[in-house]
Amino acid sequence: MATLEPAFNDEAALPLETPATALDAQSPLATLVRKLSDIVVLPATRLSSNERSLTADLLMHVVVEAPAELRREVAARLSRILDCPPALTRILLLDDATIAEPLIQGAAKIPEALLIECARTRTTAHRALIARRQDLTSSVADVLLEAGEPEIAKLLLRREEFQLSPTAVDALVSRSAGDKELQGLLLRRREIEPAHGFIMFWWVDGERRKRILTRFSLDRTMLQDAVDDLYTRVFRGEGAEPFVKEILTILERRHRPRGLNGEPVAMNIVMRTIAGARRFPNQEMVQAISLVAGVSLELSGRILRDLGGEPLAVMCKAVGMPREEFFQIAQDGRAEIALDGVKAEELLGVFDSMSRDFARAVLRYWDWDGNPRIASIMRQLEADEPPMRPTS
Repeated sequence: MATLEPAFNDEAALPLETPATALDAQSPLATLVRKLSDIVVLPATRLSSNERSLTADLLMHVVVEAPAELRREVAARLSRILDCPPALTRILLLDDATIAEPLIQGAAKIPEALLIECARTRTTAHRALIARRQDLTSSVADVLLEAGEPEIAKLLLRREEFQLSPTAVDALVSRSAGDKELQGLLLRRREIEPAHGFIMFWWVDGERRKRILTRFSLDRTMLQDAVDDLYTRVFRGEGAEPFVKEILTILERRHRPRGLNGEPVAMNIVMRTIAGARRFPNQEMVQAISLVAGVSLELSGRILRDLGGEPLAVMCKAVGMPREEFFQIAQDGRAEIALDGVKAEELLGVFDSMSRDFARAVLRYWDWDGNPRIASIMRQLEADEPPMRPTS
């Protein structure tokens, strides 16, 4: 075994200063812990891996009996070496957060499996320390988010060095309904996709709604051209799978308002129907809007109950309403909408900011319950029961 030289000859072995309240520096236990630590931190040129493992086993046996100050000192010294035996690292990593802190913060390399175990089994304080590590991976971040702690989620979202997994993003979107700060952090992430943005649309404020519509603007022309020849075969033939019809409906080029019996409805009737529903959103009007806009009853009701007015602008654009008529409808809203402070000019800006095809795509996203990812987010949302934003 390598001969141990005095600790002051080895920079890595220099002991840290301990608080005045620590145990007597000359006690046999303190002396033993420090001597074993001196050996564990020796460079690989002076100590074989087997010798380091033996010393680590001895130190593990002793350190669990040591006071907190001494355990923290050992953790700090071990943080300076790259090849600390994993079992010893684990003992200190799973200790109290104040003891694990120098190791979590200072160690350049900790096995991912140990970080995951610590994140899953220990405290919020441990997770906050891990969330600040420079070498954080998506796998560890996923585990950090499992506990559903808002402060940990925000720590992770402020960092750009790693990419969150799709599962983590879906979970965060569902949790953002009642947390404005989380909404802002999420909408800055590159992992957020149109499906996420259009779900969050319902509970963010007016400015963020505009940002969502701008950021996730899209053109479906290429997709529509690719499947154009299928419409006649699927909708005029027999035996087409329902999910094929669903996808083709999502990609339709232009919606033609229909009545109760499927008859075409003229634009002047569409405009009067929407204007009436805007003022008196009762169940009969909800059903009428569902028919003329080609959306579900649930979405129709949500659009009419939304006091912000932006979903109404999207729907009116999607059905092909002229901008002058939309502006008039936006001005003629019921009293509680006017009190919301969203001016008709602002809604007209939303109306003008998008193409009709894009507005139709947004409606389809809002009504796309069959999409596995959207369905998963909505299930999480229902389980968490956060406040929606139907009224502002």
